[in-house]
Amino acid sequence: MKAIVKSSIAVALLSSAFFANAAEAQQKIGFVSMQEVLANLPQARNLEQQVQDEFKGQIEEVTKLEEQMRALSEKAQRDASIMSPAERIKMEREMEMLDTTRQLKVKALREDMGRRGNELRDKLMTDVMRNAQAVASEQSFDVVLQSSALVYAADSANLTDEVVKKMTGGN
Repeated sequence: MKAIVKSSIAVALLSSAFFANAAEAQQKIGFVSMQEVLANLPQARNLEQQVQDEFKGQIEEVTKLEEQMRALSEKAQRDASIMSPAERIKMEREMEMLDTTRQLKVKALREDMGRRGNELRDKLMTDVMRNAQAVASEQSFDVVLQSSALVYAADSANLTDEVVKKMTGGN
């Protein structure tokens, strides 16, 4: 009987020690709102302009083609009554060629601009993630989640503003 009582007391003491350690070992969990970070970063607002600047030459090419097509169309309307059928056919073919060339250039330009925009967004997201990890490490967080994965979290766990400050140099 004494052995059973001693065993019960030992089990009770061990289990209370486990619960005490579990209470002390609570994890520090935070979250970051990626949408809010991107909305507040000047780098994100400048992405589209950066892509436009990189493809300025190709955009100008398309604009010139459109101007040529407009000028040719105006000429065709203006001179329609004095043109021979052969001249009219030649002008129509030239318009079709310009339109086909323009369509191909526009399609390629959209694809290239979309691809480059995605590359820049991916690079920015990698930078945001790296900075979020740095903030979490500096503040001794054990786990940091994206806000989209949360149902509820206290405002004290929000690291969004600190990430924005880190990425903008505190401004």
